[in-house]
Amino acid sequence: MRARRPENLINLLAQYDHAIISDPQSHKGRWKADFMPQATEVRLDLGCGKGRFAIEAARLNPECLFVAMDVNDICVLNAARNALESGVKNLVVVLGNADDLEKMFAPRELCRIYLNFNAPFPKRKRAHLRLTHLDRLLEYRRLLGPEGLIDLRTDNMPYWRYTLDELDSAGYRVLSATENLHATPHVEGPLPRSEYDLKLSAAGAPVYALIAQAGPEPDLEHMQRTARLSLVDYLPEDLSQLTHIPYGMEDTVVNLSNRKANARARAARAQDTNNR
Repeated sequence: MRARRPENLINLLAQYDHAIISDPQSHKGRWKADFMPQATEVRLDLGCGKGRFAIEAARLNPECLFVAMDVNDICVLNAARNALESGVKNLVVVLGNADDLEKMFAPRELCRIYLNFNAPFPKRKRAHLRLTHLDRLLEYRRLLGPEGLIDLRTDNMPYWRYTLDELDSAGYRVLSATENLHATPHVEGPLPRSEYDLKLSAAGAPVYALIAQAGPEPDLEHMQRTARLSLVDYLPEDLSQLTHIPYGMEDTVVNLSNRKANARARAARAQDTNNR
């Protein structure tokens, strides 16, 4: 369900204007200098939602500057308000589009990009919109420093498996991958949690996660791409095995289940006719 737009949204945005970076392109190459000169690194939460994850991550890593970015103005408003109320000093909130990252950040300016529960766009024709599409992963390589990381969490098993394939094609090394994040020991200590993460855990759903680091530059001319663009191809043949229908794939799973059920019914009728 989409969030309702407050009638006074413009006034609310103006109220928190001092906490929202509306011209991120002007800070390209200068994020630390402009907002936290003593920061050891800059981290980006891409698709920050209401900001809970970024706020908790900033609190746990006070030496880092966090940029919490979302394309949705209501999300950015809530993130700015929550950041101000939290009192964290090493976080800035940005209203921006993922398509403009190279206009906002200089090469190697980022040290970590968080991708938390982003929209999966399950259909093949919309695969280019995924934040882990090959083209975007190649772009992230240019923005990340030599030790930079991609840090992903999702409740969507097909999206997670697709991302692993795309990371391989883009020349990343997967440092860790788990099908149940919160049942796995964490070497980095306490994990910040987003609103959606907490909601999923309360419902007993698993969280798929991975951390990847850019390896040798891939040979684009001879690249062997293994990812299948339709996320349906990553679903199990027996959909009853799904204990949780992933975010963004509810309609896909229902439609596929109906088609399979109809196919079984037609086959049963045909068999019954043949047996008469």
